[in-house]
Amino acid sequence: MSGGGSAQKGAGAPLVGRDRDIEFIRSFVNQAAIGGGALLVSGEIGVGKTVLLEAAASYAAAARMRVLRAAGAEFEASVSFAALHQLLIPVFDELPQLSAVQGRALSVAVGLSDGPPPDQLIVSNAALTLLVRAGAARPSLVIVDDLPWVDRSSAVVLGFVARRLTGSRVGFLAASR
Repeated sequence: MSGGGSAQKGAGAPLVGRDRDIEFIRSFVNQAAIGGGALLVSGEIGVGKTVLLEAAASYAAAARMRVLRAAGAEFEASVSFAALHQLLIPVFDELPQLSAVQGRALSVAVGLSDGPPPDQLIVSNAALTLLVRAGAARPSLVIVDDLPWVDRSSAVVLGFVARRLTGSRVGFLAASR
């Protein structure tokens, strides 16, 4: 993404030369609030991907959307479901709305309950169900920064979720190199 001119990131610092990028992100957020979808922002280190995610988060929050965030971290890259845990913390209180099987699998995956390692497909479906239900109550934007550092287990779940959000009121926005 690239553009010309200047844009403002909410009440924060100006984003110089990013008008087209910001407008594209805002258009995506608006569309996602009514019909879901996923968008990957990619580029080299230092081009401003995180700043665009911040602008999207500010815009979504101002539009009264729920914003759920996670960021990959090198030191957590080997911790299964670490990014999924970070992302879903704000909706953990909605876990009882899931089926018993999905609720148990997701609770075990993110370390809230003990049990044998859950099936990846059940965890993926549970995360999708939880996010779609949260989006039905209030449009939501999932933001994942530093995708290359997201642990493999979370990356699989997030990829599964991102491909299935069309028709929901949940947008998925991620940044990667």
